Amino acid sequence: MKASTTRIQYLDGIRFKRVVNAAAKRLIEKHGHLNDINVFPVPDGDTGSNMAGTMDNVVKKSANALDQSIGKMSEIIAESALLGARGNSGVILAQFLCGFSEGVKGLQRVTLKDFSDAASNASRRALEAISEPKEGTILTVIRDWSDHLSANHQNYNNFHDLLYDSLEHAKESVRSTKEKLASLKAADVVDAGALGFVYLLEGIVEFTERGSLNRQEEQNIIPETSKGVHDRVAVDSLTYSFCTECMVSGENIDRDSLREEIGALGDSLVVAGTSTKVRVHVHTNEPETVFKIANKYGEVSHQKKEDMLEQHRNLLTVKEQRTGILTDSTCDLPDELLKKYDIHVAPLKLYMDDKEMLDKVDISTEEFNKMLPESKSVKTSQPSPGHYKALYEALNANYEEVVALHVMAAHSGTFQSSKNMGASILDDPHAVDTYTVTGGLGLVILEAAKLAQQGKSAKEIAERVEAMRDNVFVLVAMDTVDFAVRGGRLNKNIGAIAKLLNIKPVLEFDTNNEGLCGIAAKCFGVRHSEARLIKLLKKRVKGKTNLRFAITHVEAPEKAKRLAAMLKKEFHAKVEFELQASPVLGCYSGPGACAVSVLCDS
Repeated sequence: MKASTTRIQYLDGIRFKRVVNAAAKRLIEKHGHLNDINVFPVPDGDTGSNMAGTMDNVVKKSANALDQSIGKMSEIIAESALLGARGNSGVILAQFLCGFSEGVKGLQRVTLKDFSDAASNASRRALEAISEPKEGTILTVIRDWSDHLSANHQNYNNFHDLLYDSLEHAKESVRSTKEKLASLKAADVVDAGALGFVYLLEGIVEFTERGSLNRQEEQNIIPETSKGVHDRVAVDSLTYSFCTECMVSGENIDRDSLREEIGALGDSLVVAGTSTKVRVHVHTNEPETVFKIANKYGEVSHQKKEDMLEQHRNLLTVKEQRTGILTDSTCDLPDELLKKYDIHVAPLKLYMDDKEMLDKVDISTEEFNKMLPESKSVKTSQPSPGHYKALYEALNANYEEVVALHVMAAHSGTFQSSKNMGASILDDPHAVDTYTVTGGLGLVILEAAKLAQQGKSAKEIAERVEAMRDNVFVLVAMDTVDFAVRGGRLNKNIGAIAKLLNIKPVLEFDTNNEGLCGIAAKCFGVRHSEARLIKLLKKRVKGKTNLRFAITHVEAPEKAKRLAAMLKKEFHAKVEFELQASPVLGCYSGPGACAVSVLCDS
């Protein structure tokens, strides 16, 4: 190519941000195609979404940055990528940007040579982050591209011409990936992560050519007719089932040691970042163990675990179901039912003695409930916007519609946060405050999921759930009032009197009052409270039909058995499910609490 003398000859902080924004725009435009051809390392159809999500976070977090220095701007961009990194390719991309930032540290602007040197450093750092690098992936294309820059930058006098020619070299590298990995050859596709990197380069070249983020359609590297490739690589099992991620923040984090410890638990390990912030990605069967190990190296946040086999099966299944179901972790349902009906759950945050954990991600319900009696302070908080965003984006990609059904808004901001995020992502959002919790929410979600599998629309399901609210009842027999007082659900003076008189209250989440919690009965002794609970239930369901019961408890299996027997005797109905209650019930009812929930027809 003939060299031009009028195009960009240096990059400063502002120009670099614009270049990155242009790259992100191109990748985000093409993320759906990357999902379609995602085969390696697992055919779970999310490489495009993960890379796009990573870059979207970069664009948003750096939006107000005005640093003229490329050293400072690249540091902001790298940290934003680390915080927003998703999936294997997203974490590799974040490490690439960290390596580039390291290469331009302290510089106000960069020349072609500076840029080439930084790209080489970025390539090395990306490779170092991977425990078992493979040829034919994004790493191969990054290396080939950076090598071309290093070998040829002296022959150019502007960024556009150098990057244009290096892009052509990267495209050749992408085409070769099909011959380097057997799974890609079998599916007749190139590597999705590698192609994603080339899309980033296309965006950059487009920007250096036109000087704006407006783009025209260009000839595609490969024909975008690859929908359905996942059935060519169908798998029945995976050695490691969970895609697991977290962020670790601390001082002088030993990445090599962290990589070695976690490496024993799975594969596809990426440990990316700096000495103070590290992003971990691994495929494993022990997500909780990964988080516990990471916690030894610093403060753990942004935890995520996804069942990759379930994701793959969803891609292969042609569904009647058009509507995805989203709820939160206050919903008590057995794991087998959550999986059977493809119910998606946003985890609440738990704070036990000021330590933050994600419900059912960092700690199981059983572990939490066993630790509850010794805890000095226990609180819950709504799921993070990041979790909602990831869930809504995944649901939006796999379903025509989404309906979000959450714990009562009277006691939590969970519903409103979900509703707001849904409105920002979905064309036609539907969210319902169910006015209930624990087993009551579980029964409602189960009915909604069955309707979804029958092909009902989000609007139809939302309307049916709203109608159910008058017919769901949750009563809780308590052993102690301490936690209700501590959680603000019971007045301190009333609590003191109850303790003095050994009163065992029965709480009720009143759906006729938007789910507000109150004392339904004051009983003397455990057996009296159990009998009174059944009596109250008989009153609530009088004249109603099709009774479906659920029992949830906080380390009280014997009480649960007694109540199940009483339900069978009084109502001649079986219990749909019985399990340990989600931490939100334990926080406010304490150990020994047992909730009976019922959903019925008018």
